[in-house]
Amino acid sequence: MKLKDNLKLVGALLPFILVCLGLLSIVVAAFLVAIALGWLILGLALIAIGYVISPKQDKTE
Repeated sequence: MKLKDNLKLVGALLPFILVCLGLLSIVVAAFLVAIALGWLILGLALIAIGYVISPKQDKTE
């Protein structure tokens, strides 16, 4: 892959990367408050990321 292709790919994935970094910062803050809260928030963040990247079905009929 050329540099131009790599930059185009990073540009397309940038919103997803920023969402993941935002969720990661919330998880780290939750772990600093309490271990149990950190695990809870980590689980919710993983569910949210799984929902975002899951394949969508067409609702057209």
